[in-house]
Amino acid sequence: MPIHSLGYREWSGPLESTSSRWTVIAGIGIRRAWQNMWLRRIMFFAGVPGVVMGFLIFGYERAAEGGNSAAFMFSNLLQVFIQGPNHEAIIGGIMSPEIHQNLHEQRHLFWSSLLLTLYQRSQAMMLIPVVGMIAPPLISQDMRSRAFLLYFSRPISRVQYVLGKAATVVLYLLLISFLPGILLYLTGVLLSPDISIVLHTWDIPLRIVVVSLVMIIPTTALALMLSSLTTESRFASFAWFSVWIFGVFSYWVIASFSGSISDRSPLEMLSLYHVIYEVQGWLLDVNQETVVDPGPRLALLVMLTLVSLAILFRRVSAPMRV
Repeated sequence: MPIHSLGYREWSGPLESTSSRWTVIAGIGIRRAWQNMWLRRIMFFAGVPGVVMGFLIFGYERAAEGGNSAAFMFSNLLQVFIQGPNHEAIIGGIMSPEIHQNLHEQRHLFWSSLLLTLYQRSQAMMLIPVVGMIAPPLISQDMRSRAFLLYFSRPISRVQYVLGKAATVVLYLLLISFLPGILLYLTGVLLSPDISIVLHTWDIPLRIVVVSLVMIIPTTALALMLSSLTTESRFASFAWFSVWIFGVFSYWVIASFSGSISDRSPLEMLSLYHVIYEVQGWLLDVNQETVVDPGPRLALLVMLTLVSLAILFRRVSAPMRV
């Protein structure tokens, strides 16, 4: 009697449909990533900034009703969260005698400015380490362990494989970008004196979706592309952090030798962080320190996504060409 049967054995487990096979790959990646203790800690605090900053909306509405003294006290708190011309415009609007005549415009500017601050500071700082922990081993480990042979010996296409890997990263990025933004908006609505405030800010949830996608899509494509270029995940991690650190460092070094802020505006193209920030500010309809053309920045993000996906699919297809 043979101990092991080397013949064909029919699969007796549940079968996934063609359109949902990528969810199996995504589920495996999500569960493996969740085993990281530091990732769990970051996810635990991901929604806290949105809720905390939502209480600022409560203070803003009360300051708008309380007059100059309340606005003056509230302005000191806002200096921690909103700086530059937006701060002056918001506080100036609160202290204006005609505050109730243009409260709709002032409220929209304040809510959008809070969202931009949320994405620029807390969420951007979470995105870099979260992706650096999740994405590098997703494809590099498959290449090192020859798991491609296992994946593509089954009826799984390249698109399904890449979609499953990307869904792993996208899920966690939604938890640190879309979720805090929605929590900020909902907290502001619940703490507002009148539910009619929804009529004044109905477009903000839609802007949150678009702003989150602007952050998620290019970074996910870039991270997976870096993971596919090496069989060592530590090299992919180093490349990922280098892109962000070198970009920001180059921007500030070159900007320090420039004159006005308008002269430094083209230098932001060196930093992916500043490119995404400017596009998000434009999408949220927030007045920036300078009026910048979002066209080149949008084109850069689209080009980065397309090039990263092209290299990624080529690397994934490599085992099939051997």
